[in-house]
Amino acid sequence: MFTWYRRSALTIVYLSDIPDTRSFRTSEWFRRGWTLQELLAPQTILFYTQNWSLYKNHTGSNHKANVDVIEELEKATGIEPRFLTEFSPGMDDARSRLQWASSRRTTRPEDIAYSLFGIFALHLPVLYGESAENALGRLLAEIISQCGDISVLDWVGEASPFHSCFPAHITSYQTLSSPLSSHTDAQPFRMSWRFLSSTALRKLHRSLTELPVPQFINRRLTLPSITHRVRAIQLQAVDPRAPSYKYKIRASGLRPLEIALPDKLEDAAMKQGALQLVRPWHSKLLSPSAELDAATEKRLLSTLGRSFHALLLIRLPHNEYKRIASSTLIVAEPVDSGSVLRSKVTTLNIA
Repeated sequence: MFTWYRRSALTIVYLSDIPDTRSFRTSEWFRRGWTLQELLAPQTILFYTQNWSLYKNHTGSNHKANVDVIEELEKATGIEPRFLTEFSPGMDDARSRLQWASSRRTTRPEDIAYSLFGIFALHLPVLYGESAENALGRLLAEIISQCGDISVLDWVGEASPFHSCFPAHITSYQTLSSPLSSHTDAQPFRMSWRFLSSTALRKLHRSLTELPVPQFINRRLTLPSITHRVRAIQLQAVDPRAPSYKYKIRASGLRPLEIALPDKLEDAAMKQGALQLVRPWHSKLLSPSAELDAATEKRLLSTLGRSFHALLLIRLPHNEYKRIASSTLIVAEPVDSGSVLRSKVTTLNIA
C-alpha cells in the first residue's frame, strides 16, 4: 500500500470537513492512522477542501513544494519538513516515526501497527484478530531485531503483555524524548575529566565496544546496558487524593532521585539487590572509530556524563529481569566522573 502511494503520479486528498476559510489542521484526516502513509509516501500531493477548491487557493501542481502548506503540515502533524518533502521508508529515527502515529487512531485497533509497516519498510504478516498489544509488540520486536534501535524503549505508560519493555499502546510515544542536560554543577564535573585515569577510561571504552547489539528472540530482549544497583528504596509519602506513591531511590554511581507511581511497589521490589536502574546502550552511541582517539574520548565522556532516561528493572528467577514502574519518566544522573569510570557494563536478559 505504501509503495502504491509512492508510485502515484498525483495523490489527491479531499478534506470533506474543511470549509475554504478554515485551516486544515482541524481535519479528521490528520487523526486517522492509515492517512499517515498517504501523507508521507507520495512525492506529489494536492489538498482540496469541502467544495473541491484547492486548499486556500494555493496554486501550483504540488502542495509539497509550497512553503506555506509545508509549514501548516508541520504544525498539524509534528513532522519535520525534511520528512514531509523527502521521506524514505526505513528504520532511521524509529522513535520519531512512532511518535508521528501516537496521536492517530484506526477502526481496528491492530491496524495502528499494520499502518506503519510500509513506513518502516518492514514485511510482517497481517494477523487480523490479534490484540493491538501483540501487533505493536511484533512491530517493535522487528525494529529491535533488524537495527537494534534502543530509542523505541523510551516511552512512558502502561507496559505491554507482549513484553515489559514495550508499551501496550502507541500513545505512550506521545511524550517527547526531551534532550537531557548535565547537572547544574556541570562545570566542575567537566573539568574533572582531565584527571581521569587513562587506563580506566580505555577499559570502559573496550567494555562498551565489545557489547553485542540488542536482540529480540523468543519474547526475550537481550539488552546491552550500563547498570546501577539500587542500594535503597524508601516510600516517602502517599497522596490519598491521587493516590500517588512517592519513592526515594539510591543507586550505585547515581545521584539520589525520586519517582511518583500510581500503584505501590510490591514487597519483592523493596528487597536489597532486587532492583537495577539501567541505561540501555548501543554501539551507535559511540563514534565509528574503534580506537580511543581524542574525538571518541570526548564524545564518550560527554555522553556518559549527562542525565539519561533510566529503566527500572526487577530481578526474576533464572537471571532474568522485568521492567517495572514504566508509568513515570525516570531521569537518572551520574554522581561524578569517578562513578562514570566505575560503571558496570553488562548484557541483560529481559522478559
